Parts: sequence; structure tokens; C-alpha cells
Amino acid sequence: MNERTGMILEFLFTLDKAKTILRKGYLGDGSRRESIAEHMWHLALWAMLLRDEIGFKADLLRTLELVLTHDLVEIYAGDTYAFDEAAVAGQKAREEEAAEALFSSLPCDLAGKFRGLWDEFEEARTLEARFAKALDHLQGFTQNCISKGKSWKENGISRERTFLRTDPPRETDPLFAEILDHLYDVADRENIWGDGQTRN
Repeated sequence: MNERTGMILEFLFTLDKAKTILRKGYLGDGSRRESIAEHMWHLALWAMLLRDEIGFKADLLRTLELVLTHDLVEIYAGDTYAFDEAAVAGQKAREEEAAEALFSSLPCDLAGKFRGLWDEFEEARTLEARFAKALDHLQGFTQNCISKGKSWKENGISRERTFLRTDPPRETDPLFAEILDHLYDVADRENIWGDGQTRN
């Protein structure tokens, strides 16, 4: 086997760790936390199913590349809970260091490609990256809804605090706003917010 193939295989072996890195959010049945691998896989399906439903045409292959790479750095950096202000403050530095360590293990051309995809997603500088980032926020919110707010309750997250994550997708496309309105109605009706406040 040549050196290039060996480097790619080693990278793939490393990526297996994504199956063990857990996010704060739970699976829909609340039985355990979702892994970053499950999250990225789920996002790919969201992209496939919603790409033709939104009001703009994002390239599907590019969007899939973005969603399937955007959290790989968490293999080294760990997941950062969006509502943990202290962790968020150091997130960029941790993830930059992790990106360098992870992607530099690939052959130069692939290292550049993967780093470019990660940067594109982080900076939301293309139509596809904005679509992917909106889906990322939307999927996380949805997981909280279908798990009956388990993570929100554990962390005392109020309805109002979730706007931090739902305003970006709401502003991306009217369909996302419609989905979010439905999910907020469900969350209000089932009273799954973490602050214990009842809303009708």
C-alpha cells in the first residue's frame, strides 16, 4: 500500500472516534446522548430532504460535504454546548487547534480540502454553508423537542434562550421559520422548557 492510501486509512480510523463523542442533546427517545457521528448523518438526511423545499438552490453535494465534516474537529476538541458561555468563549481556539491536528494528518491536497470545508461552514460564507449551518441549528432544536426537552431541563434552558440557536435558521428561509413555529407550539403545549415556566 502506498503512503497516500495509508494516510487516508489512518484518517478514517481516527474518524471512527466520532461515534463516541457525545453531544448535550439526546436521541428522540431520550435513552442516551446523540453522538457527533449520528448528528452529522442526520444533518445529511435533513439536507437531502429539504434542499428542494427551500426557496433557494443550494448545491446538494457541497452541502453534504459541509455537514459531514463540520463537527469532525470535535474528535479532538469535544462538543461545545451552545448555552455554556464559558465553553463557547474558548471554542474557536480549541477547534482551530483541533482542525490543524486532525486535517494535517491527511495528504496535503485532502488536508486543504477538508480544512477549506470546515472553514467555509464556520464562516457561513456561501449559500451552501448558510443552508448547512441553518440545518445544524434546526436539527439540534428538533432533537430537544422530540426528546421532550431532556437537555433543556437538565441545563435550565428557557424558551427565550433557545432563540440564540433558532434565529439564524428562521432568517435563512421561510420554510425553516414555519418548521420552528410548529416546534415552538409543540414545546409550549407540552411544557418541555427547562425553566419550568408554563406557556400556552
